[in-house]
Amino acid sequence: MKVTNNSDERQAVHTTAGVVFIHPGKTRDVELSEAGEKLVSASDVLETGAKQARKRTQKAEDMASDEAEG
Repeated sequence: MKVTNNSDERQAVHTTAGVVFIHPGKTRDVELSEAGEKLVSASDVLETGAKQARKRTQKAEDMASDEAEG
């Protein structure tokens, strides 16, 4: 799973191979452990491809709603 660090600080994620550090603005392809998945899904600064896709969908829906109201 690809995980992106959107913060200004290095972030650690728990993978099946141990702790992996992701530098600011970088994306790493890792196999997250169960704890790692929970951390990433709860994080405001770490994103997976699925989380990014949900944000894009929500943004598109918000824009469509604004256009319909406008």
